Amino acid sequence: MIKEAILKLGKHSLIYGLGNVATKIVAILLLPLYTAYLTPSDYGVLQICNVLHSIIVIILLMGSSSALFKVYYNESKSEDRKAILGTAIIFYLISAAFLIILLFIFRDFLSNLLIGVEQSSYLFTLIILAAYFEGLITLGMSILRANEKSITYGIFSVCRLLIYILLNIYFVAIMHRKYIGVKEAVLISIIISFIIMAIIVINKIKWTFKREYLKEILIIGIPLAIAGLASWVLNMTDRYMLKFLLPNNIALTQVGIYSLGAKIASFLQFALVAPFMLSWGALMYSYQNDPNAKNIYKNILNIFTVIGGILFIIVSLFSPEILGLLSQNKDYLVAYKVVPYLTFSKLLFGIYMVFTVGVTLTKKTKYISYANLFAALLNIILNFMFIPKFGMTGAALASLISFIFRTMFLYFNAQKHYYINYNIIKVSSYLFVLLGIGIIQNYFQIHLIFKCLLFIVIVTATPLTGLVKYSHITSFWKMAMERIRK
Repeated sequence: MIKEAILKLGKHSLIYGLGNVATKIVAILLLPLYTAYLTPSDYGVLQICNVLHSIIVIILLMGSSSALFKVYYNESKSEDRKAILGTAIIFYLISAAFLIILLFIFRDFLSNLLIGVEQSSYLFTLIILAAYFEGLITLGMSILRANEKSITYGIFSVCRLLIYILLNIYFVAIMHRKYIGVKEAVLISIIISFIIMAIIVINKIKWTFKREYLKEILIIGIPLAIAGLASWVLNMTDRYMLKFLLPNNIALTQVGIYSLGAKIASFLQFALVAPFMLSWGALMYSYQNDPNAKNIYKNILNIFTVIGGILFIIVSLFSPEILGLLSQNKDYLVAYKVVPYLTFSKLLFGIYMVFTVGVTLTKKTKYISYANLFAALLNIILNFMFIPKFGMTGAALASLISFIFRTMFLYFNAQKHYYINYNIIKVSSYLFVLLGIGIIQNYFQIHLIFKCLLFIVIVTATPLTGLVKYSHITSFWKMAMERIRK
């Protein structure tokens, strides 16, 4: 049963991951384009816009895309499930449109406050329109996941990114519209993607509105939305705080360099954490009544920790070389200094998601909100303390400490309500040894050959931790090769 669960998780993670990995790889491959045509300050403005886009999407969705799964799986009839999806879509169309209109009315004031550069009002308009259609696409992708249409999901993701690439090349490299061109490309690609998604999912929705379904979605979704807002504060406000806490002459440049380091760190996010998250919700609920469920969850944590730890070491050790390949502009190369801190934070986020099983299955999702809120508050306090003294490295350190606190907080509260006999001592020891290696070598910048040797030693010694068996690794490998061949 454990092997079956792992294979099921791996199957969907691989397919979802292909779409997500392709999307994020292209985002990284676009970095040479951005670093060639945008100064670090320009790239900083672009990242501020991206942060604003993400918070608006969270507010518009109100957690409904995540809550859909729980409500959806509570019903067994196809028509009832379609009605749930229809209720969620109709509610979003109306509520999100109302909020977008309000933002548009106050766009001049908000854009000057939140962006504060030339053509801020136009940029803000592009952002809010893109956020509205992005929310619809997110709901559509949740519908595909709920129906286990992972292949369709992956194909759609690849088509979407191809459109995005072509538009970026046109607006940035040919039209030379800098960060404004990037946001124009984003809006156009999102609208085209929305049309494609609507065609795909239209027959999976029953256009009816049922108040009882909406109530269930909001009861689950609103706490998740609050958690999402806190998570946004935890993940994104460092850009804004760098902008406002540092002198004006270096602030946006520091934001741009820091954001590039965060982009390198996101390799672990898109290679492992994102595809895992897409499969985790469905797997968690589908095995909740299995007598061996707790053992399944325990083994998943072990495997996730080992794979994540190895990916962390790859990114941390070789970040200077990766940056050198992606950017010929030497102003960006110092971004390697923040990579170990931010990459480890991404790894902790994945482990944190594993721990959510304890509070999700017992309907104690308030602890997810508490964990995010407390960590977000800690992050803000630490940013105020560290950024004026250490600049972007201070922001990265604040993020790391906050993620550690959040993960520990959720673990202890989840264990109170749904105890799982995790190998927590082994997991913690393994992770923090790797973190120490990543941070120490970052300061000394050892030769590439020694980095390769160190990596080989770590990979070879990892099975000695007792976290994984070779049979588990083999199962994952066979499954991956089979899916790739097909």
